[in-house]
Amino acid sequence: MRGKDLLDKMELVDPAYVEAANGAPKKKKNIFIQLGAVAACLLTVVVVGILTTGKSNSSQVPFSQLKRNYKDLTVVGSEFGVEWPWEYKTISEQYTRVTLNGKEYSSRGRSLDASLIGDSLGTFPVVGYDIAKQQEHQITTEVYKITGVSSDRLVAVKLGDEYYVFKNSEYAPPVNFGELLDEYSLTQTLSLKNFTLYENRTEKGYFTLRDDKYIFDILSACRDAEFIEDDSWYVSDKDYIVFSVTSEALGVYKNVFYVTADGYISTNIFDYAYIFRIGEEAAQDIISYAKKNGVKTEAEPYAYTLAGTIIKIADGYIYLDDSIMCVDEKDGMVFKIPVDDIRISRYIDYAKLSVGDVVLVYYLGIIDVDAGNVVVGAYSLSIAQLTDGGVAIPE
Repeated sequence: MRGKDLLDKMELVDPAYVEAANGAPKKKKNIFIQLGAVAACLLTVVVVGILTTGKSNSSQVPFSQLKRNYKDLTVVGSEFGVEWPWEYKTISEQYTRVTLNGKEYSSRGRSLDASLIGDSLGTFPVVGYDIAKQQEHQITTEVYKITGVSSDRLVAVKLGDEYYVFKNSEYAPPVNFGELLDEYSLTQTLSLKNFTLYENRTEKGYFTLRDDKYIFDILSACRDAEFIEDDSWYVSDKDYIVFSVTSEALGVYKNVFYVTADGYISTNIFDYAYIFRIGEEAAQDIISYAKKNGVKTEAEPYAYTLAGTIIKIADGYIYLDDSIMCVDEKDGMVFKIPVDDIRISRYIDYAKLSVGDVVLVYYLGIIDVDAGNVVVGAYSLSIAQLTDGGVAIPE
């Protein structure tokens, strides 16, 4: 599947959410988000239940503890398609390419903690492009190794006060799975604990493991498994488990790692479809272990959404009333969206949001109740319209 993002063939994660979380606006395209797989988890968490009254030790609580009795919804909308003017972009959106030793690296749009930063590779020019003015911008900054990861694959670039993961843009798949294990230190940088089980094309539930050491022991014994390039390979016609994988060191957030009963592993962690045949015995051993030791739990959404009407923009917040989303509008609550993040404030300054607009907000799932229902980690929003059976986001 050379040159193709595995997300195109994966039902689990909708590409629209990936674009939003990565903070990399693309061209607009129409998207229909069905209530299935992770997209369903997203809306189900938001719309089901009533307000929980139990007191938390912290004023910041997961949104799942602030349940809302919302209408049953689908969402019809557009991708996060604004090409922001240069001055309205974050520094990580502005500067996205760097060249080291003749190899071009592109930003994965995700930051990483300073504890994961290794030795300095030197200072290099980092380039960005202003599409509106057709002008290239350049800054010089420090580039570092990422602890445990080959700098031929990934590096960390310092932009402002943060470090961002940049990936070698060249398509260069590993010869075998052992090379992948070594170059990315997968046993240290990856966690295989949260998974969904599929049998006979039917989802059997979402589970979590306390420990993934046994799984990595099996995978480590499959070092000789050869890389397979196969455009016709498709997972949904098999029994399989699919792990939801997040790795700060690798710059990925809730990507996927398949293990199929007929002996394959496949992942989109590295942007392309990396497929290896580890054999039926190893694959079924992993699946059997996961089924035996997995504890059924609620599926984690890829991202959280909150829709409502803007009733005020003041005091550093957008005030959002979700009454129109409630089965009983008298149950509506007001949420406060901070505008100190340029990814939100630019909608006011450039997209000209105003009181009375209906919007859909994307955020990380935490609400600061004691601060007046402040939405923590809001990173994107869209003007929206209510329609029969859903919310429409105009292009």
